[in-house]
Amino acid sequence: MYKINDIVVYRRNVCKITGRRKSDLNGEQCYVLEPYIDPDGSVRMMVPVNYHGENIRDVSTKQEISKLIKSIPELKMLENKPANMKSQYVALLKGNDLVDLARIIKTSYYRNKERADNHKKVASIDGEYLEKAENYMFNEFSVALDMPFEKCRDNFIKAIKKQEKAS
Repeated sequence: MYKINDIVVYRRNVCKITGRRKSDLNGEQCYVLEPYIDPDGSVRMMVPVNYHGENIRDVSTKQEISKLIKSIPELKMLENKPANMKSQYVALLKGNDLVDLARIIKTSYYRNKERADNHKKVASIDGEYLEKAENYMFNEFSVALDMPFEKCRDNFIKAIKKQEKAS
């Protein structure tokens, strides 16, 4: 069970538990969640306390993030077939695993690099899903590591580039 002021990830968004109250719909006890990054008070979500789904979880630890970054060389990239890139990206975004976001970022990085090397524009599908994956992942990293978003992103991209040089 979570307590008021705990920071959690709900459906890939970093949130703060700001309260508990009964739902007007079914009388169930619920957590009241608000976005942790740039809160403006206008968005609140209610999640049942007894909710056993995978949509609410603890923020990743420094150790888990470090392990993920070290695993970048072994991360499988998505199948590079332009016709089904969107469906692959969408499927990975539906989950709640940081590895899935890392795979999107790694795949998009290499696809974008290849296009740039061939003097082509970034494919809009890669740009769109790269931005979503980065926002979800690096907002969580930022909170877990107490580090600015940009620095989290830079460190992750450095790890990808380091792998590139080793290949």
